[in-house]
Amino acid sequence: MKSLVLNPILAKEFCSRMRNWKSPLMISLYLALLGLITLAYYWMQQKRGFYSGFGPDVGPQIFIILSVFQLLLLSFVTPALTAGVINGERERQTFDLLLCTRLSSASIVLNKLLSSISYILLLVIASLPVFAIVYFFGGVLLSDMGRVILVSLATAITFGVIGIFCSTLFKRTQVSMVVSYVVVLLFLVGTLAVTVFLQGIGTGPNSQVTAQYFSYANPLVALFSIFPNQAAGVGIMSSFLGGYRTYGYNAAASQALSPWRYNFIFDGVLIIVLLLLTVFLLDPVGRFKRLRKNPAVVETEAESAPVQG
Repeated sequence: MKSLVLNPILAKEFCSRMRNWKSPLMISLYLALLGLITLAYYWMQQKRGFYSGFGPDVGPQIFIILSVFQLLLLSFVTPALTAGVINGERERQTFDLLLCTRLSSASIVLNKLLSSISYILLLVIASLPVFAIVYFFGGVLLSDMGRVILVSLATAITFGVIGIFCSTLFKRTQVSMVVSYVVVLLFLVGTLAVTVFLQGIGTGPNSQVTAQYFSYANPLVALFSIFPNQAAGVGIMSSFLGGYRTYGYNAAASQALSPWRYNFIFDGVLIIVLLLLTVFLLDPVGRFKRLRKNPAVVETEAESAPVQG
């Protein structure tokens, strides 16, 4: 189990990712975008006469704006980090050498995923001071902040696994990147479009409930379900909330399990299925089984493998 998680791949990914200038720049741009979006929203609402100062009604609304845009930014960043981790090794001609090591396919996939998700976690942690400022405005519960972080991380992990699966399925990085972003767009927009379509053609109550549960796969619906009442007062977000209540939220139907919990279950099942498929695609001939039977075979292959210059 120790070799499954802790291996040189993870250490190499950590070092190579944080030693270049791109990582600090991305963190700075990420925080700058969150801050600018918050200030722009507050300025627009103040110009329209909604705000006269920093009252308790400001906190929940800015908190929702921050939560939504953080989710969208993470959805945009995550595929860029994971959609080229496997086929990028092929393009650098290091993939065969990686397979010749004693690392299992599951270990390779999990450590590639962990290195990318750890960077996403760093972005979320770096944004906590911005959320803390909003919290001091009042009207925001710590439990709501915790749920928002959980939904954001679950969404990032799901999109990260989708990126790694596409990276394993397609040989070219450009193709896997495009397909990953298309799938992310389908999650964010396509699920709502299908929900609207199902509700439009459905006539009975069962069809409406089916459409409602289908919308729970959308991370934005899961996010809005955390604070449906507060989101109703957000100026430019009220239209999203109206659509959310129509297509994704019904208090009577979700008393046992709220939509964000359904989204958690959906994400968990999808993550497990895609990880298993990724491991199978990475090792369809059972290299891991051969390693368990005769470890010396892999050591011999590693010694005889040509070194790429």
